[in-house]
Amino acid sequence: MFLTYRVVEILKIGRPSNRLPFTRLAIPSATGEFITALGLRFGRNGMRILNNIRLRERFGILDEPNVKPLAAATLLNAAGNNVYVIVLSWLAYEITDSPLAVGFVVGLRFVPIMVMGVVSGAVSDRIHRPTVLRLYALWYTGLSFGFTCLLYWGEVGLFHILAYMFLLGLAFTFGPNARRAIYGDSVSKGRVVDALALDGAAFSLGHLAMPAVVALVLATYGTTTAFAIQCVLYAAMTALAFSVKLPHRQREEASRRSSFVKSVVDGIAYARSKSGIRRVLIISSLLALFGDQYLLALVPIVSRDVFDSGAAGVGVLVTGGAIGGLIGPAMLIAMKRPLGALGALVGSMGVKALGMVLFAFSPSLALGMVAFMILYAMSPAQKALLDGYIQLAVPSEYRGRVGSLNQMTRGLAAPAAFLAGVMVQFLGVWLAIIAAGVLIAAIGVWSLVGLRHYRIEGW
Repeated sequence: MFLTYRVVEILKIGRPSNRLPFTRLAIPSATGEFITALGLRFGRNGMRILNNIRLRERFGILDEPNVKPLAAATLLNAAGNNVYVIVLSWLAYEITDSPLAVGFVVGLRFVPIMVMGVVSGAVSDRIHRPTVLRLYALWYTGLSFGFTCLLYWGEVGLFHILAYMFLLGLAFTFGPNARRAIYGDSVSKGRVVDALALDGAAFSLGHLAMPAVVALVLATYGTTTAFAIQCVLYAAMTALAFSVKLPHRQREEASRRSSFVKSVVDGIAYARSKSGIRRVLIISSLLALFGDQYLLALVPIVSRDVFDSGAAGVGVLVTGGAIGGLIGPAMLIAMKRPLGALGALVGSMGVKALGMVLFAFSPSLALGMVAFMILYAMSPAQKALLDGYIQLAVPSEYRGRVGSLNQMTRGLAAPAAFLAGVMVQFLGVWLAIIAAGVLIAAIGVWSLVGLRHYRIEGW
């Protein structure tokens, strides 16, 4: 047979018989059939990928229980967080005129995560998780209101700022872990990763929209007004937290019968006994060391010494990262089905490694912004995939404790900035970026080898 005959057969188009002899001058049968088969194969694979994406179905995640109030609360939480990050760092510098004090204020929030992480997980497993989330929201709102009053009365010093950041970090140790566990308890298994990706997108949106607003309010109306806005945002978050509904679990009652210390020890022992979970915790730790904080520490150096753009360049790069933080979760929700969770995780690391190379070789600020957008698009997708593995692999009675261990790995973001400074000091900025890209690619290969035998339902 000839290619023309195959095309006629496939398309079901009749041809006058007197034209068929001329078609014998077409491509010989072996070559023609090979090309046709190849085209059909690509066509079928392309349609299968498009069918598997099922955009309407994938983005129907909002119909799952508790997703809307949790994602909206995350958006308000992230928007309110911009107030203390910007206002308190500026206020600390105004009071002390010391960059060291500013760094200490910003980093103090991560200390309770490292110290109290496992304890927060045990609390989440012993107490009704929506109750933990509500207490977290009330704590944030109360702290914000109290600090607003101090600002109004003009009684704020460095001690008050440090106390506020420590108490805020203490609550932060409990809240996000409980929120992720609620997603695991509420959402159907096939959509847990999608729900966590949506939560990450809401977090990124809050950080994209608010910094400019906070800076404008701070410059125009002062610190008290900025914190008053934070009070309103946190109060709305609290209202949403009270709308989250989840049935009480019998195992919560059973876990209370054991001692608190035994509950903590049992959670650590469970995580150690599961090879897949151990590997996920190691991957989370390594990505935290070479993730967002590592990149942020490089931004002012690259902006000044490479792009010669000064402070304006820092703003451009960070804005690109915030835009990427919105794009990444949306891409994950769309592409997780055709690629699989492991394929999406490994692929995101490969893209991030290439993004590092692009960032290192960017000849202009505009291309550097594109590279930063790519890098920050991958980070929330990776977090959603790794968090999703924990929520799906761990039974509900251990979910809080194992999730808290995963959250503790994120505390390594604090020394990541120091690591970036050391790398630049000894290797130079170009090699510091390339080395991080090579290490991320190696983590991706190890993830593929280490997790392919530990796949779970829904991931």
